[in-house]
Amino acid sequence: MTGRGGRWRLVVMFAAPVLLLLAVVAWRLGTDLRASRDHHAVGDGRDPRTYGFDLANLAYPESLLAAGGVPRDGLPALDHPPLLTPAGVDSLNDAERGKYLVGADRVLGAVVRGEARCWPLRVLDWHEVCLDTLGGAPLAATWSPLSGSAAVYGRVVDGDTLRLGVSGLLLNSNTLMFDRAASPSLWCQLTGEAVAGPRRGDALPRLPVVVTTWERWRRDHPGTTVPAPAPTFKRRYQSRPYLTYRSGGRPRFPSAPLPAGGPLDPLLVVETPTGRRVLDAARLARETGPDGVRTDEVDGVAVRIHAAPQAPGEQPAVWMELVSGDGFTLYYADRFAWHAFHPEDQLP
Repeated sequence: MTGRGGRWRLVVMFAAPVLLLLAVVAWRLGTDLRASRDHHAVGDGRDPRTYGFDLANLAYPESLLAAGGVPRDGLPALDHPPLLTPAGVDSLNDAERGKYLVGADRVLGAVVRGEARCWPLRVLDWHEVCLDTLGGAPLAATWSPLSGSAAVYGRVVDGDTLRLGVSGLLLNSNTLMFDRAASPSLWCQLTGEAVAGPRRGDALPRLPVVVTTWERWRRDHPGTTVPAPAPTFKRRYQSRPYLTYRSGGRPRFPSAPLPAGGPLDPLLVVETPTGRRVLDAARLARETGPDGVRTDEVDGVAVRIHAAPQAPGEQPAVWMELVSGDGFTLYYADRFAWHAFHPEDQLP
């Protein structure tokens, strides 16, 4: 990425006149723009080597690494935000001029030791990482909007509970997180692996998740909780900052050679005890029928596939539940991103 527009992440997302681009950037990042001019900010938005991370043992070619236009912590991770019940969400929606969370909004959901929680993707667009504790387990709900990757990870590695933040760097256009150790490591959001620093080669434990809608999640998990909105971000949560990026159909930051097919097409990856199968999420959604449910078999595991109606311009919400067999793990990612990290997998 070259030229003035490469300095800020959202500039590359909007194909509009320069003045409009700059106005959108200023509105999108707000305090982050001011922070980037602060002499305390780490990272200049352009050169990965200004971010203060040791890249000597980077597990990938440095050509695939990019600065995302904001400094380290320029996208502020949420840290144990206050929680709302479904009734609390309804009350907030009634009290606010703009609805915080409505039925068609996509959410990332997880259940740990019987406790359910979901994180709205429209909220994670602005934070990308939410540090949380669920069922007594420290975890991080993560979302990389540039690569369509949603995952929840445990934060305990080798007995240490990690505090993760958003590094401001991208690898294959996927968010790189970092831990707040004295000598920090960089962690790939899609794979959960440390790709540089002292912990290189370590992996965060991945937890079972689904991407569904708020309507379906609260119906299936009436006791769920959901993070309350951060006061300074309430208005921003109503926007859809990546809509134009997605309509462009291609990643805007360096990545491995693109696969055949639409690079930003959403995939659902199912990993079973016997292998891994990559599925086209949009096709699955179309094939579920009018009731949004169908039964299928993936590598000998019987599953029930669910799809929820999608809002205009949004990716489909598709998930699976086990009917019989030894279980599975779901991964969500855009086509280009999954191929970049798993080139050996056959794509649909």
